[in-house]
Amino acid sequence: MKLSHFSNTCILQLDRVQQRLTDKKITLKYTEKAISLLGSLGYDPAYGARPVKRVIQNYVENEISKSILRGDFNQDDVILLDTELRSSDSQEGFVFRKLPARLGSFPEESEKAVGVA
Repeated sequence: MKLSHFSNTCILQLDRVQQRLTDKKITLKYTEKAISLLGSLGYDPAYGARPVKRVIQNYVENEISKSILRGDFNQDDVILLDTELRSSDSQEGFVFRKLPARLGSFPEESEKAVGVA
């Protein structure tokens, strides 16, 4: 499997995360940059898509779960999974932002975001 095919795999896996979040009435949206970073972290031609599942579990599901337990995200929230450069090590990392639930679309800086409506 080539790196370019991992985008579709990442989207499928994130859609499964979204389905689980639906029980809590939480919506997950994600940017193309987040998909690209997930794909590159989970890219291993020897093991196929299995590393992608693990990467999403470690970097997305676990972090969202911790945030819900802390009370950072609640029912009817919209979570945007994005990336940003960390100042501590100058590496690209994931960031979770709460979007206003009343917004039907993304803020201007996130207009290229893709995800589940």
